[in-house]
Amino acid sequence: MNIRVLWLGAVWGGLLPALAGAQPSWQASAPVEPRLALFSAIKTANYPTTETLFQGDFHYEISHRFSPPIDEGYKANFGFDGPANIRTSLSYGLSDRLMATLGRSNVLDNLDLQLQYHWLQFSHERLPAVWALNVGMAWNTEMPAIVERNAAAGDNFQYYGQLIFNALLDETLGIGLVPSYLYNSAIFSVETQYTFTLGTYVQYYFDDTWGAWLEYSPTLAGYQGILLPGEAGRSHNSLAWGLSIDTGGHTFYLFATNNTRLSPAQYLVGAPDDAALGNWRMGFGIARFL
Repeated sequence: MNIRVLWLGAVWGGLLPALAGAQPSWQASAPVEPRLALFSAIKTANYPTTETLFQGDFHYEISHRFSPPIDEGYKANFGFDGPANIRTSLSYGLSDRLMATLGRSNVLDNLDLQLQYHWLQFSHERLPAVWALNVGMAWNTEMPAIVERNAAAGDNFQYYGQLIFNALLDETLGIGLVPSYLYNSAIFSVETQYTFTLGTYVQYYFDDTWGAWLEYSPTLAGYQGILLPGEAGRSHNSLAWGLSIDTGGHTFYLFATNNTRLSPAQYLVGAPDDAALGNWRMGFGIARFL
């Protein structure tokens, strides 16, 4: 009897600690920190924010940059008469942190494909911050008549990468830094060129609907010349400022800018004109979460 008692005691003495330390399969895992959302849209008028879509969600954008200068006044409808450079894009959430975007601009029929990843985030009561990565490829599918080159030629492809930093001060002032590297920035150049641009923007939210924003994009290194054959001079640092309106799942941008280029691979080269008073054009964009 004593031997049986000792044996049972040994068995239960070994099992009880193991059972006490075991974790049932139904027990919940550690909670995942929710994704920080600092800006109301996945992009400003010209640059990406760190926002990404949730898995399975879609986002559509259409943007215009009008050619007539604003200072032509009434005869050009204060810049809103055509023609205009136009870009459309469709984004899709591959996961809650990874998003794909396919866009097209009517300048050289430029197609671009981008992937953006919500990388790091830092929660803070007054100044939360997020880092994201964006990589993209552009294909210029329409060649000017004076260029003897097949549309599928390797020189028509461009590649770029962007490191995106966003912070939000006191839930009202959004801050963005987007250092951007563009490879083959001059597709008609004899030698392969690159451009390194520091995108910067701030956006102030008056309330849940209205906001005002400012962007400045200096080229820090590399090519800042012409974009199309027949152009003269050089490209210039880009400026843009205007209003944003968030309502019913839409974001509207209405602004003035010296840069009429839209696709990332063309915008990052710079503006076709400097920021003199006579070179400002109107821009307009609509973004819609689907």
